[in-house]
Amino acid sequence: MTKLLFVVPPYFNAADYLDKSRAAVLPAFTIPYGILSMEAYLKKACRSAVEIRLVDLNITLKRLVEERQADAHNRIFAEELSAVLAEFRPDIVGISALFNSSFGYIQSLAQVVKDFDPSILTIAGGGLPSAAFSMMLEKCPALDAICKGEGEKPLVALIDAADRQSVLAGHKAWISRATLTEGKKPAHDFIDDLDDIPPMNYGMLDLSHYNNRSIDKRYAGQPRREMAIHTSRGCPFLCVFCSNPSLHGRTVRFMSIDRVVADVRRMRDEFGMTVLMLEDDHFFQDRNRAKRLLGALADLGIRVEFPNGVAVYAIDEEVAELFSRAGVSAVALAVESGSDHVLNNIIKKPLKKKLIKPAVEALRKFEVRSHVFIVAGLPGEQDEHRQETLEMLLENGFDWIHVYLAIPIFGSRLYDICIENGYIENTNSNDFVATKTVIRAPGLDPRKLEAYAYETQLRVNFVENHNMKIGRHDVALPYMKNVCEKYPDHAFGQLYASRCYAALGDHESAVAHAANALHIFERDAWWRSLADRMGVDHMALLSLPVEAAHALAERAALAPAPSGDSVRLAG
Repeated sequence: MTKLLFVVPPYFNAADYLDKSRAAVLPAFTIPYGILSMEAYLKKACRSAVEIRLVDLNITLKRLVEERQADAHNRIFAEELSAVLAEFRPDIVGISALFNSSFGYIQSLAQVVKDFDPSILTIAGGGLPSAAFSMMLEKCPALDAICKGEGEKPLVALIDAADRQSVLAGHKAWISRATLTEGKKPAHDFIDDLDDIPPMNYGMLDLSHYNNRSIDKRYAGQPRREMAIHTSRGCPFLCVFCSNPSLHGRTVRFMSIDRVVADVRRMRDEFGMTVLMLEDDHFFQDRNRAKRLLGALADLGIRVEFPNGVAVYAIDEEVAELFSRAGVSAVALAVESGSDHVLNNIIKKPLKKKLIKPAVEALRKFEVRSHVFIVAGLPGEQDEHRQETLEMLLENGFDWIHVYLAIPIFGSRLYDICIENGYIENTNSNDFVATKTVIRAPGLDPRKLEAYAYETQLRVNFVENHNMKIGRHDVALPYMKNVCEKYPDHAFGQLYASRCYAALGDHESAVAHAANALHIFERDAWWRSLADRMGVDHMALLSLPVEAAHALAERAALAPAPSGDSVRLAG
């Protein structure tokens, strides 16, 4: 009997959620899909018996942040992991991580394992170790070996081996400190037919921890069970910021449609799934298959979202109608830039921005919400390119936009470019997150980029919100409410929620949010400065009777509005 313990280190930095009053909402956690896949495959394919457990420390750190104890996270992680080690007594501990921000955690967690029992084999896999195997073996002395790419087949070989060191030395996907010294370059060992992976054991998880990725805010606050599926692996493209090929390769492999439908039906019937999150890296690689799959999902009576980014060029009215019939309520579009120069010459993405508007209009026709992902701060991008992106965002009428800052992820071409040219200003792996920039290149000033990203979102999502401009306040309102619930001190969220409520005839709610907005603007010069820069006259949007303002402010324990015949709020 081999005992295997999987450990998922956090992919967010606790300090970011304690030291700042703004941007303090924890990320939505994704089901550790790769680990569930490996568990299912190992149980089927291993000749010898194997027992598997999982510890996801994202859940622990979330609790610590909420309880304001995150300063002690390293000690608490060590205590929690040591307790599991003492009770389970694993032979192998596998640490799975996707992004640079998990690097420091891997170092400390591997050391906890070796301090507990030096004979335990410590291994790592996932996007970060796959791409940065040389650096990680150098800087993580408590780590014994790394798996390149997907881990199902390499782990079967390791677990079934009479001599595991010989597998680490000889199997093409494994790299150890000794074989690295010998010059070995690890290679992928993929499963070609994804139907070979058995149905996953979701009972390993408390699914309630993974229920907040939905991007369609019409359903915020409503009971739901979100579950994710990857119906394919791999992506043929080489977008500059993406490390996917280092993990899954460039050849796209698929589940059969029958298998997808069977898995989704099982999620619905056995686990109460109501929202399916389709997380393929390139769902439309085979457009005909994608359309057939959408047709099959239409019969299952569930809601579907694409939170990871869908190829814009694949969306026309036919696909938008298929989305609608399949229960797709929201789609994130992988646009990344509004500049053809950036798209084609820097990102190397096969997209022309003239294709964006027809795709958005097709989605709107069938009531599918359109979100868009933008990546700013790539070397070679200049101010005029970012201005083109802003203009594109304002012209195309997305329901919501997300502007991220480029991260030089290990395994991406962006990382290589930054290393070759000395562009990485800050090497602290904790800061390799999408709300910060660590890149300083010609035309890129980190502080200005962070301001651009935040202020672009304010302008497009609030000040010039497309749905509000065309009178669709009912569409805009759920997004504004979501902002107010997550960030109660978000002045623009309160202000434009007030405007939506007023347009919809709910004057009491309009007054309440207006009073909240007024209080925030009064006490916070930062919000006033943002309003001034964006031409938002925060004293002139909504006429508010002073008696109502005082009453509602007192009810909400807020400071009363200024005296006078009326108070007029933001515009």
